Amino acid sequence: MTAPGAPVLANSVPGEHAVAAATLAVPLTGADRASVLAAPLVAAAWACAVAAEARRGGTPVRTEPVVTADYAGITAEAAPGDHEALRRLADWFAAVAEHPLEEWEFGTVRRSFLSRTPSSARWSDAVRRALFGDRHRYGVGHDERVAHVTGCGPADVTAAARELLAARPAGPAPLVPRTVRVRLPAEGGAACHLLGTPGVSLGSDDKYALHVAWALLGGRDGMLDRRLRGEHALTYSLAAFSREFADGGYGACFAACAPGARDEVAERTGEVLRALERGAFPRSLVDSAKERLIIANHRSLRNGRSVTERLCGYQIAGTDPGGITQYARHVGGVTPEQVADVARRHIGSDQPGGDL
Repeated sequence: MTAPGAPVLANSVPGEHAVAAATLAVPLTGADRASVLAAPLVAAAWACAVAAEARRGGTPVRTEPVVTADYAGITAEAAPGDHEALRRLADWFAAVAEHPLEEWEFGTVRRSFLSRTPSSARWSDAVRRALFGDRHRYGVGHDERVAHVTGCGPADVTAAARELLAARPAGPAPLVPRTVRVRLPAEGGAACHLLGTPGVSLGSDDKYALHVAWALLGGRDGMLDRRLRGEHALTYSLAAFSREFADGGYGACFAACAPGARDEVAERTGEVLRALERGAFPRSLVDSAKERLIIANHRSLRNGRSVTERLCGYQIAGTDPGGITQYARHVGGVTPEQVADVARRHIGSDQPGGDL
């Protein structure tokens, strides 16, 4: 794994994309919570400063902040003919990364963050906090981050930038999480049932079969949709997915339903998970799920920015970045038996859990 505080740089390959891209990222591993919460402001400040530094050197580039659960940084894009110029991204960054943030700059970066942060993303906050705890960065939620950013000043952002760039010991790995069921209050006439399950890290070999398992569960005409909507007309909307990070991961399914139907939704969801664990699903569904995953991955690799940002995530996690080109092969080789196996071990309808 990359040493905390050491920047990671990834460039797109010349000629492979319509727009040249490079991403520079700093790991969040071991950073204190205040710095993690301020990371979007830090990344936005870096993006503005690097763009200005590049212009001063005669190279026009477009910069955007990028923040994930594992890193904060910037992506720079340029015309294909300027691909070589992007190799100077590390020099531009080094020249401005620790500069104090001015008041007018702070107002710009805070407005930028707030405009890019939809409250609709908050529905998974309770699941992640329950799975990872309120001390791990993976448990950071929308409301906590917005409250922190609203109370920040320029000096706080400058201090956070310097802390993220400083050498520091790696933070503790998250505890082994438990399955959780979250009952959210009804809003707009609909109730929400959330199920959160333990996942795997980005470097786990299980992630490919787990992707197929969650693809079987989610999506239109997936196992959950067939049971909850098709057979019992219980849900208004449904989502199911998994996420992997450097230190761990999680899976979640979300169902919006009538307030009085929530208990039945939970019961039917358990039935579907038990069927998945038994391997009680048609092979044709596995083939369809794999096809969707491979196509989605192929589309993501057509964008230079997506490639460089994913490469940074792999490097920070200590995983071979070349693995992003092997996704189709790994997913294509997943068997129905492997799907049932990872479902039993990682999704586990009978794993100890609790309601929140």
